[in-house]
Amino acid sequence: MIDFFIHYKVIFTILHVLTVVVGMGSALVSDLLFNFFSQDKYLDTGEQKTLNFLSSIVWYSLIGIILSGIAIFSSNIPKYLNSEKFLLKMGIMMILLVNGYIIHRYISPFMAKRNFLTAVKQKTHRRIAFICGAVSVSSWVIICILGMLSALPVSLPIGIVIYFGIIITGSIVALIVEGQTFR
Repeated sequence: MIDFFIHYKVIFTILHVLTVVVGMGSALVSDLLFNFFSQDKYLDTGEQKTLNFLSSIVWYSLIGIILSGIAIFSSNIPKYLNSEKFLLKMGIMMILLVNGYIIHRYISPFMAKRNFLTAVKQKTHRRIAFICGAVSVSSWVIICILGMLSALPVSLPIGIVIYFGIIITGSIVALIVEGQTFR
């Protein structure tokens, strides 16, 4: 069975890279469009449909990333289990999945409300949306960078600290932007 994954690893790697590109691209475009669409402090039906469509592409891409990633992992399990870079990428991937679930399950229903970007009572949900956007952008970019590296240039604990430092900084910036834009 492992021979199958070894033999077709190049194909699985190509599929993996393509699904990462599509998923990351859709997530980044979605985050950028949300910021652009929210400038008038209102998300119309067309804007909501666009964001929902991009969200669907991200979810399908994540499925492709996971399946192709399992196939690549299966080609050399001991190697990947001993790779700090791989372990960090998997941790970030889990955070991306939880972040996406929070957006889909708890934020998207509120975004459909007419006053999502203006009502004081929507402030908590709006702030969570901005934080989730920062986590999304930071995580996708870091996963992409890690994918291009041959090895993690620091130890795993340092890599985790750097990652959380980046998403915390991004979240703070997102909250500042939200606070300045939606007073």
